[in-house]
Amino acid sequence: MGSGNLFHRRHDLETQWHRFIAGDDVNDCAIRDEIGLSWQRSAQYLNAHEGSAPVEDTQTIDNRWKKSPLSQAAAKDQSNIKQLAKEGELVAAISDPQGTLLWTYASKHMQSRAESVNFRQGGRWDESSAGTNAVGLSITLKKPVTVFSSEHYQPFVHDWVCYAAPIVHPESGLCVGILDLSTTWKHHTPLGQAAVNDMARSIALALPKEQPKAALEIHAMGNPRVLLHGKSLKLTKRQLEILIILALNPQGLHLDAFHAALYGDESIASTTLKAELSNLRRLLGGNIGSRPYRLKLPVWADFIEIWQVLKTQKLHDAIALYRAPLLAQSTSPSIEEWRNCIDAVMQRAVHSCTDSELLIQQVCQSNGHAVIRERLEDLARNPSEFW
Repeated sequence: MGSGNLFHRRHDLETQWHRFIAGDDVNDCAIRDEIGLSWQRSAQYLNAHEGSAPVEDTQTIDNRWKKSPLSQAAAKDQSNIKQLAKEGELVAAISDPQGTLLWTYASKHMQSRAESVNFRQGGRWDESSAGTNAVGLSITLKKPVTVFSSEHYQPFVHDWVCYAAPIVHPESGLCVGILDLSTTWKHHTPLGQAAVNDMARSIALALPKEQPKAALEIHAMGNPRVLLHGKSLKLTKRQLEILIILALNPQGLHLDAFHAALYGDESIASTTLKAELSNLRRLLGGNIGSRPYRLKLPVWADFIEIWQVLKTQKLHDAIALYRAPLLAQSTSPSIEEWRNCIDAVMQRAVHSCTDSELLIQQVCQSNGHAVIRERLEDLARNPSEFW
């Protein structure tokens, strides 16, 4: 994009930003939807005239970085990242999944600029801390993003263009951090986004393999996934429902009780359930017993862990673990009952929570579960309750 086009784009964005801050209508054609929505979120938490992002203790963050799997994974790419930063007059950063910068490297062109706004180790660049920016927006949208000039919510980075991409663990699919490359707006190039995407993928591929929590690992609160001896297992929705019921009943269930738990009053033949159990037994290497039906190998499940934490009144830990309702699309009576129980207790936990940072982190990690968002709206309306 030529410098003239960049100048006009910056001017148009600045105009729309001023209109938004003044409470006037914004030209939707001039502002991307994802930026407009991010401005609205940012306005709930921030004054648009702060001087810099908040920052945490550098020594504490440096210790976290050195012990982080991200540090090991990024080691082979750091020299390339530094070289690119020098040649492209960039500042590079790697954040944790909550937007705290764990490592940064700045060229001479960006060093003082980055220091002045706390785009450095320990800086907090989630949306709720720094407004619309590439690190925070990439966390929220879970995808690569570019934020140009006055698309940033805070004026102290209106002279910047930032490219960010999530570092996604290739086994779990979870975002473990964000890679960001930033420079001044006149240096904007579409190649910046391509470069950060490639480097984020390279770091992700070097992440250490996840250690299985048990021989059978079930994740059903959020994006469902099942691991058998550390390897992903592809199951149908019905097979996953059966597996969840088996995990919830370690003592086993006889056929009639299993049928009621899975189908309720539906007129489905018992032979259908037997066939489903037989297929699942084959996929699990024969590790389903019969008379009663039960799992014959060690199992870990996120819904069981969170229920145990809730039972021991460790509400802060439960909120940190929570991702989404238990298999939200399932109409199995047994699963619906457990889902409602967990959500009811979680709702009480969330409404008693006064840790705003924890709630904000969970919005980022759980696609903004409604109960958590409601509690954060309370924060915005009654900040004295939290501080």
